[in-house]
Amino acid sequence: MIRALILVLLLGSLGCWLDREHQAGRFQRVDELFLDFLVANARDRFVAADDHAVSSSPVVLVKMRVADKAEYAGWPPRPLDWQMVLKGLQAYNPAVVVVPETLFWGRPSPEFVNEAAQALVPFPSTVLGVEAQLAASREAPAFLGGLESSLPPFQKVQGDIGSVPPLGALIAAPDDLLRRQAEIGIAVPLDAKNAGKLAYAMQESGHLLPTVLAQTLARFTQTPYATQRLLLGPGAGAYLSNGAFVPLSAAGEFVINTKQPVHEVDALHLMTSELADALSPQDKVNLSGDKVIVIGTDDDAQSGLARLHAQALAQVLALPRLRLLPAWAQWIIWGAAGLTGLWLVLFVPRSKAILRGTLCIFAALVICFLAFQSSLIWCPPTIPAALIAVSTVFARIAGRRK
Repeated sequence: MIRALILVLLLGSLGCWLDREHQAGRFQRVDELFLDFLVANARDRFVAADDHAVSSSPVVLVKMRVADKAEYAGWPPRPLDWQMVLKGLQAYNPAVVVVPETLFWGRPSPEFVNEAAQALVPFPSTVLGVEAQLAASREAPAFLGGLESSLPPFQKVQGDIGSVPPLGALIAAPDDLLRRQAEIGIAVPLDAKNAGKLAYAMQESGHLLPTVLAQTLARFTQTPYATQRLLLGPGAGAYLSNGAFVPLSAAGEFVINTKQPVHEVDALHLMTSELADALSPQDKVNLSGDKVIVIGTDDDAQSGLARLHAQALAQVLALPRLRLLPAWAQWIIWGAAGLTGLWLVLFVPRSKAILRGTLCIFAALVICFLAFQSSLIWCPPTIPAALIAVSTVFARIAGRRK
């Protein structure tokens, strides 16, 4: 009885200390390593089906079609055209508005740029693309054109960043007036070599900078860069808030399913919304709510920059999410680990304590592995494993003699 009381006090104090240390992030790296192992073994779960239903997707592609260029003020569309499209979107309260191409019309700024910038103000988040090119050499420093402070680097990167494509230079940035109302992300024009891929990050002077894809997902999932974790190499991916995970190649690229369907809306229908209701009921349903709106002049090209961003976002947001056990469930598991410790001390002979305790820890890890494989349920194993390990040592010292 005395041994049980001592163990309860010991485990209670240890549990409180471990919980405090866990909340402070002391054991975070251990949990992250085990989570990376689980995700690597469940990699096939993070692949969207080809026939994924488009009806549930929160992503909408707004197309400016070259076939309709006579309907616009100019082509490529001028600031007046963008102002009208953006004003037409305001009534639908999108969560994020994304323009992967660079909105720049030269110096001095033409008319209606300021009006287009003001049309961005009602949106809670806007991501604009900055056209960039890759570096020919990894040693040469990138030319950022004074935009260093506008591209926040990833804070938590694990793995070899040398595999990530190096940034050579930022070629063109959105007009200054537009940048004041939005965030910017790197956009690299696609070629045949990179068909069906979008970079999630670009390497620059030992840091990784976010692309339009990364900026948009960070905003939509409300994941600060200080908490987002980017893993490179085998099992690469980005861990976002609320269990969102972005599977990436070893070089930090997202491979797009080019058959991924997305909602599409003709930009002309938004431009005429004040004069006539050109949007269909289905278009209104698709646009309504906290959606990600991608706008571009890709026309109907299957490899256009805007379309590929819309497909990539739809694909990522359709993937299953990791399910972290709530705090009360974790406390139950910790209690079960404590009861296991009592059993080791009260009923297991000292000579067998180490073996039985090791088997209990192994069994707990196997259960965690199976729960993740079946339902993507994730429970950090550090605290329950530590409780059982301490109980094992106590049982070996002060447990039953026979």
